[in-house]
Amino acid sequence: MPAKAKVTVSVDRGLVSVVDHAVRHHEADSRSAIVEEALRLWRLEHKRAHLEQEVERYYRSLNADEQQEDQQWAKLASRQAKRLWED
Repeated sequence: MPAKAKVTVSVDRGLVSVVDHAVRHHEADSRSAIVEEALRLWRLEHKRAHLEQEVERYYRSLNADEQQEDQQWAKLASRQAKRLWED
């Protein structure tokens, strides 16, 4: 298990109540476990959003010929996927 770092944060009381309720009702092991999971999810969402921005940037950089070629590949892939599902 990786070493843990102790941190202090200020959090909305309503959120703390929700977290404490989850711990009391055994929905989570501890406040720390909930915060750690929330941070993991935040990091995952941050990475996903960054990837989406990079993909969008790539497609916006394509010239007209490249866009047309990409559309043709997409149509071909769609037809092939449909055949796979129909078999």
